[in-house]
Amino acid sequence: MTRPGYVLRQLKAKPLRTLLTAGAFALSVGLLGFLIVLNEGLQQDWSPYMGQRLIVMAKTSMWDRLPIAYLPKIEATPGVKRVAAFDFVMAFHKENRPENQVPLQAAPPDALLDIYLEADVPKEQAQAWKADPTGALIGPILAKKLGLSVGDRLVLKAPVAGGVVETTVRAVMGYRLDNGVYVHRRYLEALTGDTGQVGMYWVLAKTREDVERITAALEKEFENAPVPARAMTEKQWQLLFLQMLGNVKLLIGSIGLATAFALLLITSNSLAMSARERRGETALLRVLGFGKGDVARLLLGEAAVYGVLGALLGTGLIKVFCRLVKLAVDQTAWAGIGDILVVTPGIVAVSVLVSAALSLTAGVLPAIGVARTPLAQVLHGR
Repeated sequence: MTRPGYVLRQLKAKPLRTLLTAGAFALSVGLLGFLIVLNEGLQQDWSPYMGQRLIVMAKTSMWDRLPIAYLPKIEATPGVKRVAAFDFVMAFHKENRPENQVPLQAAPPDALLDIYLEADVPKEQAQAWKADPTGALIGPILAKKLGLSVGDRLVLKAPVAGGVVETTVRAVMGYRLDNGVYVHRRYLEALTGDTGQVGMYWVLAKTREDVERITAALEKEFENAPVPARAMTEKQWQLLFLQMLGNVKLLIGSIGLATAFALLLITSNSLAMSARERRGETALLRVLGFGKGDVARLLLGEAAVYGVLGALLGTGLIKVFCRLVKLAVDQTAWAGIGDILVVTPGIVAVSVLVSAALSLTAGVLPAIGVARTPLAQVLHGR
């Protein structure tokens, strides 16, 4: 019998244990791979134009408001191409339930479309939205979710006078990750009665090279203002927003380490049990001339098989996990954001390497234990 044949025979001898161990390996590799995908998705630029845009918001909190009087000062900053006063409230479609949340945003249409370069709004629809003071521009995800098209009425529950925002869909953008509703800022201002203030400013720089200079200039300009403000790149704002969910990176790392540690324990225990159960065979192999290293390599071969099975099944589970998370997120106000979860060949390769490393690491201690056991003790154990 060949050595690979011997390893496979040992695995077939306890099919249930082999199945459970391989399943645990696949599940763990799938989870680790998904965590890598999630981390990569959260760290990447969600838009190709993020590097050219900035956010100016209150220094105390992203929910505090700024005076509209800051607008001309920002526009006059060298390197600034366009500025939009931007407001945001969370609205609901039908019942006040998480899956019915709709991000309701407001800005001057001309400024918004000049800054939102990836919006991809048909020219005729853009003109129709600009011409309707109570009209709305919506993202394609929301349009699909609610079955909306141009000309449809949309009524949202929101924290405004009367409790509702009534609008007509005038345009649907082509940018695939957007799921919001955009209305004229003056319309939302009239509904809230909050005049003279704005949630934040969205700034487009002339070039990416201007962003750093603009940020420094605005930080200095508003450092001692009546309402202190801070400027940051859109990427920094994205990371700040994610911090509301907690330290995501630390959470992902902690889960990954816990998963890897649990997998090592499971696989090591399974291999140790396998080694104890065949002490008699091990003694016979040693008598027939197999060295300590040969016996240890046979056990490492079993670990390698678990690693291969874990890699094959686990990489498939990565896509399954991504799909399940996307379906869950699509039922919330952040529908569409699940599209950032992309399983790349690089992530698959990393998952395979992790699987191989974990399997061999798990097999090291049992293999060393088998190799170091004296032949006399092995024969006595038989």
